[in-house]
Parts: sequence; structure tokens; C-alpha cells
Amino acid sequence: MRAAVVESLGEIAVREVADPELISGSVLVRVEACAVCGSDIRIFRKGDPRASLPRIIGHEIAGVVERVDAETRALAVGDRVTIAPGHGCGRCVYCRTGRGNVCVDPRPSVGYASSGGFAQYIVPPRNVVENGFVNRIPDGLSFEDASMAELLACCINGQERAAVGPGDRVLVMGAGPAGCMHVELARARGASRVMLTQRSTARLALAAQRFSPDVVIQAEGDELVRRVQEETDGLGVDVVIVAAPSAQAQETALRLAAPRGRVSLFGGLPRDNHTITIDANRIHYLEVSLTGASSSLGRQNREALELIATGRIHASRYITHRFGLEDTPAAFAAVEGKEAIKAVVFPWR
Repeated sequence: MRAAVVESLGEIAVREVADPELISGSVLVRVEACAVCGSDIRIFRKGDPRASLPRIIGHEIAGVVERVDAETRALAVGDRVTIAPGHGCGRCVYCRTGRGNVCVDPRPSVGYASSGGFAQYIVPPRNVVENGFVNRIPDGLSFEDASMAELLACCINGQERAAVGPGDRVLVMGAGPAGCMHVELARARGASRVMLTQRSTARLALAAQRFSPDVVIQAEGDELVRRVQEETDGLGVDVVIVAAPSAQAQETALRLAAPRGRVSLFGGLPRDNHTITIDANRIHYLEVSLTGASSSLGRQNREALELIATGRIHASRYITHRFGLEDTPAAFAAVEGKEAIKAVVFPWR
């Protein structure tokens, strides 16, 4: 088959590779669409301890089941499915209690330690199938729209952790794909007012046009604090979601939360610069909660597909660029250069 392989840091090549072999408890899927994630760019440029190179990456996958192992009961040939990373072992205390995204004995996940979706075929690891990360696509939903479900599932996890709900005033920091998705999702969860901030003028304008946050703010630091206080009668917001890999944004976020507000550190920081300084007294005296979010659960991927299929999340608004497999390097460049909100690769075009 043809696949896009990250050969070494900063080097990707589209070439012939061996077809994946069907394994016990899994399925062979013909990949119809695989979206490019910021994590893919990070692996490509800086590497990841979970992804040895060379590696076929890509984990926002939609396709069709072509073969099914005899031990796989829940899926059938012809099923249209999405595939998400899923690294839970299925046996530790966290996996057994529905918290497999923080598994203490992680297994290979798609696009990291296991081959991903920038290829014509994929066989996900058995744990990915068993833990509910291969899910049927609802009728009428296109493959490219379904490929948005993995990112949405991660956003669902983040908003569950931050308890976003009816009446909340929500501020999203960062107008990349995840930030835009948080805007839509917060509204779908009943937020009364959703604000979006971003340093880049062009990215903020594009996000405002496509996703219509109630307030857009181009500011940072003290100026951002001032603007948010103006918009909230001096109280701050109920939820701050930091959807950007920025230490400054994380430090500022705590200053933007209202009493008993919640702050979600949704975007991770670089491995070589991952510490921040916060005012702990705001947590103590104002009872502000600080939480994180990592990956997603199988049930959240199914919820994401339903939200997209019912039109509560508009998947097509995120997809700005489309590429064939041979042009995967160009897809990476479009995402890395911030030309695209989401770029999707179609391995059979």
C-alpha cells in the first residue's frame, strides 16, 4: 500500500510499504479520510516519546471495515467507522472505572506507537478495538466530517472535566481547531455567553466568521484581563479553556476566572518549557478550580459522532483544505503555516 511515513524529524516521504496484517481481535480498515492534528505536526517536527521513527502517523481517521478477525464481535465487513488513538490497557483501576485516558499501564495508540491513518489501510491494536475507539459512523455522515470526531471527543472530555453547563460564561483562549470546537461545544452544552481570544488577527477573524462567538478579543496579559472584566461586570468568567500551548496564557487564565470559576488547561506545553507560576491564593480564597484534559474516552467519541450527525457541531466548517495522500507534506505545511483550520488527507484520491 501507499503511506506517508515520517522518516526522521522534519522528513516525511510518501512511499510503498507492506500492507498491515490482520491481528487477533482487530479489523482491517480501508482509510477514506485522515485529518491532520497539531500533535501530528509536533511528532513530525519535534518527536514524541510515544512515537519511534520511522512511523506512519495520523489518528483522526474514518474508513470502511474490509476484514474482521474471528474474535471481533462488535464490527462487521462494510461498517463505516472512525478510529481514535485509545491507549488504555483495559485492566488497571482507571480503565476499569471508565478513566482509561489516564491509564497507568498504557498500550500502543494509533498514530503514535502503532501505525496511523496517513495510509491506505490500517489495523488498529486490539486494545483500541476492545476499549471502544473504533465506532460506527452514523448514516448520512461523510467520511471527512466523521474525521472531525476525534478532536471533538477530546474537547468533550475537556468540557466534562471543567463542568461546562447551562448559563455559564465561557472564555476560550486560542482560535485554532480545538479552540473553535470549544466555542461550538460550549454553546451546545448550554453556555449563555462564549468569548474567544487569539493573538493572530487573521486567525481570530476566520474563527469569528465561521463560528460566531458572542465576543472576540484580540489581547493578552493585563489588557486581556481588563477586557474580560469589562465584559463580565468585573466578575470574570465561569470557565476558562486554554486551547493553546502557551505558558503565558495558562498563567493569565487563572486571573480571568470568576469566584468558583473553573480553568481547563486543554493545551499541553512543550517538554522543555512546561512549568508555570500561578497565584495560589486565587484558588484558595476564590475557590477557583484548576483542571487538565488529556485525550478522550470511547463513549466520548460516540457522543462526538452523534453531535456532528445531528448538526449541533458543524464539522464541515473546520475543513478548509483537502489533499490526496501524495500531497501529505503539503497538508502538513498548510497546518503548520496556519493557513488551514483543518486539513484532511484522502488516501485513495
